[in-house]
Amino acid sequence: MERDPLTWHKFVSDLEREAGSLHGDWMRTVALRDRVGEIVAGPEFRDLSPDLQERLDGLLVELTAQTRENVCTNEKCPHYNKSCKMR
Repeated sequence: MERDPLTWHKFVSDLEREAGSLHGDWMRTVALRDRVGEIVAGPEFRDLSPDLQERLDGLLVELTAQTRENVCTNEKCPHYNKSCKMR
């Protein structure tokens, strides 16, 4: 996926716009998170400008937070290892 800098800027802007239009659609959020994760883990990522790297990293963190399941990790809680409303 070799792209020139202007194409990368448009591509990242498109990803950010798509992320802004998800509105709680979990499946699309997971798909976008995986796509951005592949870009961040790919060989071209380190060749991108620092601002694009930062934008992609931030987008990945945001999408990861949106797709994280609300599973309780408190062993003393009655909802341990299940969805917990007490968190």
